[in-house]
Amino acid sequence: MIFEIVLGVLCIIAYYYLKFHRIWKFWENHHVPFIKPSFPFGSSTFLTWETFTSPINLNQKGFDQAKILGFPTFFGTYFFQTPILAVCDPDLAKQIMTKDFDHFVDRQGEVMKSITTSHFVDQLWGQQLTALQGDEWKITRNIFTPIFTAGKLKGMMHFIHLVTNDLVKSKGQEADRGTPFELKEKFGKFSMDTIASCAFGVNADSFKDPKSTFASNARVMFRNSLPDFAKFVFVAGIPGGRTLMEKLNIPLQKKSPTMFFYDIIKQTIDHRLRMNVRRNDLVDLMLDALKADQETRVENESTAKSHLDADGGLDHPNSDTSMDELKLVATAFVILIAGYDTTAQTLAITSFYLARNPDIQEKLSQEIMEAGAELQDGNTYPDYHHIQSLPYLDMVLHETLRINPALGVISRTCTKDYHVPGTNISLKRGYDAHIYVSAIHMNPDIYPDPDKYDPERFTKEAISRRHAYSFLGFGQGPRNCIGMRFALLEAKLALFGILRSYKFITCKETVEKFTLDPTAILAAPKEPLFVKVVART
Repeated sequence: MIFEIVLGVLCIIAYYYLKFHRIWKFWENHHVPFIKPSFPFGSSTFLTWETFTSPINLNQKGFDQAKILGFPTFFGTYFFQTPILAVCDPDLAKQIMTKDFDHFVDRQGEVMKSITTSHFVDQLWGQQLTALQGDEWKITRNIFTPIFTAGKLKGMMHFIHLVTNDLVKSKGQEADRGTPFELKEKFGKFSMDTIASCAFGVNADSFKDPKSTFASNARVMFRNSLPDFAKFVFVAGIPGGRTLMEKLNIPLQKKSPTMFFYDIIKQTIDHRLRMNVRRNDLVDLMLDALKADQETRVENESTAKSHLDADGGLDHPNSDTSMDELKLVATAFVILIAGYDTTAQTLAITSFYLARNPDIQEKLSQEIMEAGAELQDGNTYPDYHHIQSLPYLDMVLHETLRINPALGVISRTCTKDYHVPGTNISLKRGYDAHIYVSAIHMNPDIYPDPDKYDPERFTKEAISRRHAYSFLGFGQGPRNCIGMRFALLEAKLALFGILRSYKFITCKETVEKFTLDPTAILAAPKEPLFVKVVART
């Protein structure tokens, strides 16, 4: 019996080995440079044998692959048996993300979408805006987009100001003590408290509670351990793995932190609906969007009843693609989680570079001090239009996101067969295109001396000389980051509040350069980023 089982397993392995190696001739046959795959994972940035033997942050891995091949326009990799077009050129990135968007509507292909289970936790993740596909994504995106307009953001600035006051107060305490502090931890508290307040009316109280459950659960979300990778491989690469996971009631995604935030968001929504109270935060705006969508559907269905088609059927919207409460909770969930880590690390890295470049910090501080002197009626912070009118502050944040984009690889899936312009390459439906953001941002032909931190790259004149898609810090096209305005507003107000009264300085604990955490999904620093702050005189 054991012999038969072993023989069967070996036959299965041999079958897939031969199948994969036949498909792995795709890029070679098209004379495209490629990263050599290894069985069974392939050669993508997401999963290879190196993930287990010598892990590298996937953003760093993408950049390394492009650099080894000399920053070509594109090259090839494989995710298991699926060919991936790795794009390192702004013009081709524009072609895929915008011009030919109808061929690349989805972020995840059928392979990635199939790597899940029926567990509620995994189904919740699958209902997030970033994971939705086709018309379902389009409808949901259209409903949520108005939430992040300038007018809506103005209404949330009061909440950001309150948390910024806590941040500045904590900086004052650090200055009084004269001791180093860790930037990622400090800005993690600010980011979590801001989103918890602006989005859900919850006081996370991270500055007062060093063991904040909000922050600790959010940190876990963007760190992958070996057991996390093992579950992924088990579901993706082992026949029957998904069925066994479902029988054991084990989700692919992290259960405990997911349910922690799900319960908070669900309770907040239920309370607002039950008590009929408003706070004009993101939850209220989402509920407004849900209500408007439902009213529109009712109106459309009513209108459709008077327009029978030739067969006597009704031409009405598909209710399966309509906004429902689960999508609302799932999207609120991803805004909370994604907004926490990305903004926190952007602020931490910006502050690190400011400490290491005092001339840049002084120029930014001067702009902030001049803007602060213009405030009237006892206002502590500028209004929405005033904060957006500070060019150097905007340049500094964009340079941080250039040199260290939160997401170094942007994925798109071919939803219908596509001919790559100017080539003989045809991508079949289900193949992937990955835009290597780090490879574009750190290409010396696009950004000379790319390792140098230089906000002057983002003057209006410098931007006008470059391709519009040479900066992809928030993506581009219809599937760009929906929360971009909120994230930038939050970061700008934080830096404005701190640099009016304090400045960052290096200390003996400050590292010369940081590397990227191999366990992090985003481009998060591995090393602690220690600096000091001193009061301005």
